[in-house]
Amino acid sequence: MALFAVPVLTAAYLLGLAVLAPAGLSPDSSRLLAGLSGASLLATTILLMGKVHRREGQILEATGFLRQVQEGAVHRFLPVTREDTFGLLAEGINRLVGELRTRHLGAESERVLDGAMVRETPNGLLITDGAGRVRRFNPAFKELLPFSSDPIGKAPIETIPVHEFQEVIDETRRTRQPSERIATVGRREVLVRGIPLADGAGCMGVVLDITSVRAAERARRDFVANVSHELRTPVTALVGYAESLLEDRSEMPDWAQPMLEAMNRNARRLAALIEDVLQLSKIEARQGDLPLASEPLRPVVREVLARFTDRARQKDITLTFADGPEIEARISGEAFEHALGNLVDNALKYTNNGGRIEVLVENSGGAVTVAVKDDGIGVASIHHARIFERFYRVDAARSRDAGGTGLGLALVKHLCFAMQAEVALESDLGQGSTFTLRLPQ
Repeated sequence: MALFAVPVLTAAYLLGLAVLAPAGLSPDSSRLLAGLSGASLLATTILLMGKVHRREGQILEATGFLRQVQEGAVHRFLPVTREDTFGLLAEGINRLVGELRTRHLGAESERVLDGAMVRETPNGLLITDGAGRVRRFNPAFKELLPFSSDPIGKAPIETIPVHEFQEVIDETRRTRQPSERIATVGRREVLVRGIPLADGAGCMGVVLDITSVRAAERARRDFVANVSHELRTPVTALVGYAESLLEDRSEMPDWAQPMLEAMNRNARRLAALIEDVLQLSKIEARQGDLPLASEPLRPVVREVLARFTDRARQKDITLTFADGPEIEARISGEAFEHALGNLVDNALKYTNNGGRIEVLVENSGGAVTVAVKDDGIGVASIHHARIFERFYRVDAARSRDAGGTGLGLALVKHLCFAMQAEVALESDLGQGSTFTLRLPQ
């Protein structure tokens, strides 16, 4: 009968050998069989222990390699020397490390570019944490705003003596909305801006040198104002002479009267344009220091509407003002009167004969509004974004016929900006228009 030595394994460890043999063996044969089984057991044990040792070494090698990758050594590979299960594992680890290396190189390249942009930009950049303390700033920031000491870990105002910058940081932290101011630092004029960061707490402060831009604006404004002043005198003379000649129509030939009327009409339009340009230059020059005071609105509205009563009657337009309790707002009386007058004038120009214009003064939801509502020709939505631009006309031919200069609504926008107010338009073509002034209280 054949003999079999069967290894007994538990959880991959050798416990012993089970020997199968005939029951009738002699003592010598049994001893011989036992010796052979022991030798087999010893050989098997040594073989298995060698395999276990090698496998543990491979696992330790893979573990050490992964630890190095975790620490940033993404440029190495795990050696693959066998085609067994561990070899497949090593190949999988190497593929993963290759992908990590590609991503690492891409991220590193982006960080280098971002660092270069922050370092080389001429605009000052500063980051604050959720408590408003300075975390980091770029070299340009230090060139644009003076430091009394190292600002890191401190509120900006402690080391940067520019209160406008601290104001925009505080406002941005409070509202989580961008804010900006213009500040004068030595001979520079800078725009300081606060921008909320995506972390929900910190802010970015941005400083831009606008000295040359502001100088160019002043030069343009002065040029326009000077030219307009020079044009005012001859245009006034033209209007006066044309009116004088038209008073003696009977002494003029019939063919000359239409030409003289055209001269008078266009001279008046040119005079109105010059006045609007001068007014716009004045607003731009004073918008930073326009005095505001709390004033009742209804007396000013009544005074403005009184100036347009005759024009409304000539076109059979009903001009109404809903009476009610007195409402006050912080305004510049002159600026508010001019803005409202331009809106009423605009409504009269573009409301057909027999139409209706209504002025509403309301205080609802903590906001004071003055609305000019008409049932005129309306404005298509595609024009809303540009309606307040200088010289922009929805219908140029009709605007000229109505005597418009193209600056009326631009003046309203600048007057509102100077008063810290807002102007908005609601209109559809053929459905009338509503211009609303939202005033500070």
